[in-house]
Amino acid sequence: MDKMVLNGSEQVGRLFYSAAEVGAMFGVSTKTVYRLLDRGLLKSSSALRHKRISKASIDEFMAKTTGCGR
Repeated sequence: MDKMVLNGSEQVGRLFYSAAEVGAMFGVSTKTVYRLLDRGLLKSSSALRHKRISKASIDEFMAKTTGCGR
């Protein structure tokens, strides 16, 4: 889910995910992801009106909460 195809065969990792995508990754609701953002456990960037969560923030959260980042 974190690879995109450009020009047929070139692959680039995704840098940002929506709250719904992060919720699906973690197995929690979108509302829970927003709670994590409000508590400062995840960091986001606003693209227009939508919050986007960086892969780096997800990896940092996983490392802090599970002790075994991605």
